[in-house]
Amino acid sequence: MDDRQENTLSMYQVVGQTLDANATVWSGVVAIVTARTAFGTEVTTIQSLAQSQQQSSAGVTADKQQLRGAMADAAMPVVGALKALAAVTGNDDLAAQVAFSRSNFIYGRDNQAATNGDIVHTQGTANATALANYGITAAMLTTLRDAIDAFRDAISRPREVISATAAFTAQLDAAFARASAVLTGQLDNLIELFRVSNPTFYQQYQNARELVDTGATPTPPPPNP
Repeated sequence: MDDRQENTLSMYQVVGQTLDANATVWSGVVAIVTARTAFGTEVTTIQSLAQSQQQSSAGVTADKQQLRGAMADAAMPVVGALKALAAVTGNDDLAAQVAFSRSNFIYGRDNQAATNGDIVHTQGTANATALANYGITAAMLTTLRDAIDAFRDAISRPREVISATAAFTAQLDAAFARASAVLTGQLDNLIELFRVSNPTFYQQYQNARELVDTGATPTPPPPNP
């Protein structure tokens, strides 16, 4: 939510509390009971959507970086063994294909890093028998495959979170519009019933309806002359 919505929600909550504290005053008016229920439903919807909206891609991005690191950890022993194998056998083509450093997995474009992992896994699998003498086991190759797949799955998650947040924002705007419609079209008008018959409640409601900028920085007092 933006600051305006935060302030509006705070006002909605105060209005709801004021109405509930004075329920004995208005509970005999069916139209107010209906409007209060509808208003409360929308406020609950707003609170739920706001919580969902606050999901941030930051945490997802951090998870993705952790998975990228795990992929690098799994790939580099295989890379080292393949380089050693290429040197012993004079296999220049293999050496060229696995000419990776850890930075090739940790930095750069996400999809390219995953592709680098695929290359290492493919070459590791193709040379699995020879690599056994270099300390590379089938379990290590499986770990590498799983790490690559986990990282690749994580690549799209920040964008998915951003898309979901945009959807929640649109739903939030609609919920605020509905709550405002109930408040201004129904409750504000019905409260006029109590301007004369119960001025205390009437004034409490008017006070609750004031929109206060709760996030504003207080204005400092003027300096002493």
